[in-house]
Amino acid sequence: MELQATVYDSSYSNLLAQYASIHIACIAHDHTIATFVPPLSRAKILTWWQDRANEVISGFREVLFVLAPDEPRIVIGVVMLSKPQAETGPFRGMVEKLLVSPKWRKKGVGKALMKGLEDIARAKGKTLLVCLVVKPDNGDADRL
Repeated sequence: MELQATVYDSSYSNLLAQYASIHIACIAHDHTIATFVPPLSRAKILTWWQDRANEVISGFREVLFVLAPDEPRIVIGVVMLSKPQAETGPFRGMVEKLLVSPKWRKKGVGKALMKGLEDIARAKGKTLLVCLVVKPDNGDADRL
């Protein structure tokens, strides 16, 4: 079964707590540099995701997620497309927070998220995607 990314809208607001859980797992498991540092506050991270959901509504960003194929209510990965409003770069999009649950790594989740993100970026006129990869030896992230 091929994994597919779903574009977040407000009807999926019940999933935000799962985005926060994946965010926390990636920081705890990999020491990912992803906005927050330990000790982690679940409430603070959940509020941060609620703020990102509001940015989706305002049109500033897109959020995509992948659900587990065997448990369709379980989020296993998330990514964001930021759409900067600069006059000098309306074609540019920023890939942010590509986070995959440690239990679901190397199973195509990141690839599905990036394919979905590229499709929506193209549809929104974003022909140049920029992504900051922090770890220089992170071959998996570099390949995506």
